[in-house]
Order: sequence, then C-alpha cells, then structure tokens
Amino acid sequence: MFALIDCDNFFVSCERIFQPNLKNRPVVVLSNNDGCVVARSYEAKALGIPMACPFFKIEKMFRAAGGIALSSNYELYADISQRIMSLIREEFQNLEIYSIDEAFVKLPENNNYEQLSIKFREKILKQIGVSVSIGIAKSKTLCKLAGEYAKTRDKVFYLQNEKDISDLLQKTEVENIWGVGRHIAQRLRFMGIFTGEELRLAPKDLIRKTFGINVEKTVMELNGFPCLEMENTPQQKSIISSRSFEKEITDFNALEQIISEFVDSACLRLRKQKSLAGGIITYISSNRFNPQAKQYQNSVLVSLPFPSNNTAKFLQAMKEGLKQIFLEGIAYKRAGVTLTDIKGENEPQTDFFAPVQENEKEKKLMKAFDDINAKLGKKSIYFGIQKNGVQHYIKREFKSRNFTTSWDDLAIVK
Repeated sequence: MFALIDCDNFFVSCERIFQPNLKNRPVVVLSNNDGCVVARSYEAKALGIPMACPFFKIEKMFRAAGGIALSSNYELYADISQRIMSLIREEFQNLEIYSIDEAFVKLPENNNYEQLSIKFREKILKQIGVSVSIGIAKSKTLCKLAGEYAKTRDKVFYLQNEKDISDLLQKTEVENIWGVGRHIAQRLRFMGIFTGEELRLAPKDLIRKTFGINVEKTVMELNGFPCLEMENTPQQKSIISSRSFEKEITDFNALEQIISEFVDSACLRLRKQKSLAGGIITYISSNRFNPQAKQYQNSVLVSLPFPSNNTAKFLQAMKEGLKQIFLEGIAYKRAGVTLTDIKGENEPQTDFFAPVQENEKEKKLMKAFDDINAKLGKKSIYFGIQKNGVQHYIKREFKSRNFTTSWDDLAIVK
C-alpha cells in the first residue's frame, strides 16, 4: 500500500509558521522578480486568483480585499522541506521524494492506514507547523488521485472502494491523470477517451500498441495494480542554475560576475550529491518580453579535460565560454549554467591518464571550502571573480526574513 504526503499550499504555509498574522488572510507568493503568482492560500483561491497570473493584473483588487503578497523565500522553503522529509524518513523507511512538498511512502503491512496517517499528519503539524494532505491507495497513480481528493475533505483519504475509484475517475479529465501529458491527452480524446475512468477501462493491448508501455502502466495503476515502484532519489544527470535579472545587463564583467554565482551554486549541489561533472554549458539571453530591444540568445558547452567538482575549474570554463557567445550592444536579462556529463565521484576511473593525486587534493580543498562556509556562513570565503556578500540579482521586494537559515533573521519571542 502506498501513500502520498503532500504539503498544503506549501510556500504560504512556510510563511505562516513565523508570521501568525498571515493566517485566515488571502496570501500569494510570487515568482522571480515578483512577476507571477506561484502559490495561493485557500483565502486567495476563494477570491478567484488564478495560478501563474501576472501579479500586476490582480494587485489592485487583491490588496483592496486585504491580501498580502510575498516574494519567494527559497532559502526558507528549502529548509522547511528538508525538515519535513526528515520526519517522514524517521516514520517510514521506504521514501521517494517527488518534489519540494511531496513524497511517496510505502506503508507497512497489516496496519490501520487511516489512523496511522492521521497520527503522522498531527505530528508534522505539531513539530513543523505545516498542514499536509495524505492520499492512500494501492498504486502511486491512484495515490495522486486520493491526495487531491483529501485536500477537499478531512486531509486524509483512503481510496480503496471500487465505486469511489470509479466515481473519482469519472470526474477527472484524462489530462489530469498523473502520467498523461497534454499531447497524449489530445490523442486519447481523438480515440474517444476523455476521462480517467474511460482510460482505466480502455483495452490495455490497444493502449500499449498506440502509446507504448508507459501509458499501459498508467492504465494498470488506475486498476489498482502497482507498476511504479518506489525510487530512491536519483543522481541528477545535469545540474542547472539560472535566473532572470531585475535589471538588464550590458557589461561583460558584470555579467561574468553574476554567472559566477550560478557556477558556485551548481558546483555546491554537485559536491553535495558526491558527483563530478565533465563540462559546463553557459547560457545568456536578452529580454524576450521587450520587442523594442535587440533579441539574442546563445549557449556554449566547454568540456573539462577530466571530470571535476572544483568550482575554480568551472569558473574558468564558464569565462572561456562566455567570451565566445557574448555580444556587445545586447541588453541581457537572463543567464545560467548547466553542469553536464555527471557521474559519481566513486565510480571507476575511465581515463587511465586522469591525475588521481591531483583529484584527491581538489577533493580535500573543496571540502574545506564548503566546511568553512557551512560553519561561518555562506560566502565567508569565495572566489575572486565573485562579488562580496550573498547576491540574488532578482527583485524580491516583499521577501520575508530567513527565519531558519540566518542568525540575523531568527524569530524574536516577545
């Protein structure tokens, strides 16, 4: 038996932990540069605020209704997510983290599943302060369906009755079934399959012949036969770090300095998953929302002689690549890097000429680098190409404090 643990309105819930004045009020969280709505409280949803709408379009109405808008506080959300996942891991040994606010678990046999889930939900609410919804079912696909339904009732729903499964699937459009994308849904509708129930009852041989084994697995899952087993968090095959800027950048040195922050962030993630990368793609783009400006975008891959996780080497490769694609006279609005050809640092050496001793020195150097920054604070030490102090390069005018990740922002009890 599987369960999906899904945090309710996660970004808003994180903000409310340390700001009780936000409770029972319409609250939205905004995307980079305070652009679009990416999270809404139930009160904001009741006002009809649509997901992903540009904030400037609804700002006047929203504030008139007493609404509060907040910039994305990525540091806070990531930390709260880690705490929740740690609690889940303590309770359930078999865990698959699906996203920042969702996790699948495999429930132990011979248990009162609903009572177990209710107690665990209370535990998260008490220890973290975040409400979660839990959907229970025989397969992960049905868990997604149960989880959505749980949000509308008592937050815990055990989808076991055949009639309940059929009723829910009849109300669910086929494109909203987990594992069915928009393009597949179009083809299914052409075949006369419009709802989840119609997909569940479709001939499996026909589905496999038309769409392949993955969609057939979805049909099997909808019928209560688990085909998608729990997966350990896979090693990322590429690591991306990118941002849109608050202001357009025209100077090479300024752009290089900004992208160096992305390289630093990506390399830290690379080392945290104990991996090495063989190359780096550097990407730059003008503002596509400004038709009056000259449009340009380009990217370049620079490969390293040997796989590494040394930030200095990737900074050097990034600079080399940026020189190749940078054009004068362009106002750049977005940039980023992607680390490619990733493998585990303990995988067997494939190049006989790779300098093993040098790699060991780099490994110790970067460990010391990370340990100092972890103990004394982010960017206590940094590379010369970077700018002093933690830089975000995006507008976060309504950002809350980093209540759990900065000594200066700790909550004060009065």
